[in-house]
Amino acid sequence: MEIVTGKAPPPPRRGGGAWALALAAAALLLLGLWLRGLPSFVAWEVARDHQLCFGRRSLPARVWSSDPAEVRDWLESRGTPVPLLPAQAHTVELVGARYCPLVDRVAAHVYYNGGARPVSVFLLSGPARIGDGWVGTVRGLRVRLLHAVGRTLAIVGESPAEVDAAARAFTTTVATRRTGDAPRV
Repeated sequence: MEIVTGKAPPPPRRGGGAWALALAAAALLLLGLWLRGLPSFVAWEVARDHQLCFGRRSLPARVWSSDPAEVRDWLESRGTPVPLLPAQAHTVELVGARYCPLVDRVAAHVYYNGGARPVSVFLLSGPARIGDGWVGTVRGLRVRLLHAVGRTLAIVGESPAEVDAAARAFTTTVATRRTGDAPRV
């Protein structure tokens, strides 16, 4: 037996799932934005690109030059402010540059080579919460993150000595630029 009152039952509530999905998407977005600036994430991005570029038969540079002024002019003509580039650092020499698409940003990638232990210098855009600097090993590579002339630089290589020498070269050229002398590295 069924009793009919003449009123239709209320429709089932909808929208609870949509709110939950929107909330989950917002949480993932915030997590992604937070991870984006972590030094370990930035280091992973640049180490991965260094391995991809130097793992090829030939470097995918867009400008080939050992002249720091030429490489700097090429990058600055495309809107990237560049600190003074050393012509060499320890045993590696400037060979060229290109723009690299990383996971969450595009970076100017400057190549230094001189044999078996090349070094990459990335001029980063976007956030990197590195404080006074960061050093670590990622994907078997030494990575240093530092600030120079208002830019965040990532220096990557297999040899800690080469990476540290490149970091010193950048801090030396920055100090030289501030005093007005010609860069000597």
